[in-house]
Formats: sequence, structure tokens, C-alpha cells
Amino acid sequence: MRKPKPRRPDEKEKQRAYRARQKAERIPSRDDVARIVLHWAITGALEPGKEKQLTGLRKMVIERLVEQDFSEEGARRRFDDIVERYKDGWDFRAKPHLRRVRHGIPDDELP
Repeated sequence: MRKPKPRRPDEKEKQRAYRARQKAERIPSRDDVARIVLHWAITGALEPGKEKQLTGLRKMVIERLVEQDFSEEGARRRFDDIVERYKDGWDFRAKPHLRRVRHGIPDDELP
């Protein structure tokens, strides 16, 4: 994997300000959206009678991960682990800082 090139100080500050603005405005990241979609797709496919849907989703996700040079076996294990967690009632982690913002509690104060 290639080493990322170091950022200039002004780029670091711009990124810091961007993240702070996203957090203050409570705008979800791409990862937040992806987690919701994954949760929705897997839990929907876990419903009775949806076995083919889960099989197709599994195949597609694994194929796409392999296209990105992940190992096929590793992709299978990871996908199956996530499915098992969802079967056991696991959910993605909440974003506690959003609740603090909603209730006017500064980020540096612990709940």
C-alpha cells in the first residue's frame, strides 16, 4: 500500500474545519450512510423466505471486495461475521456526540 503524501498545514486546518462543520450541522458521512444501507439490506434479507436475497447480496459484496484486491476468503469471513452479528441482534454503533449536540451538552463533557 502506498504511503499517503503529507498534508500541508493549511490543508490540515481546512480538513479540521470541514469535520467540525459536518459535526456541528450533524451531516452524516459516507460511512454513516453505508452502515445504514448495509444494516437495512442484511436485516431485510434475514427475514423468513429471503434466503435467495441474502445469498445474492453476499455474492455481490464478496465479488466487489475481491475486485478491490481483498482476499476472497477474508471477504467471506467478514461478511458472514457481520451477518451472524446481525442475527444475534447486534446493531451498528450510535453516534453519542449527536445526542449531546441535540441536548446542548458540550463535546468535552462526558455523558
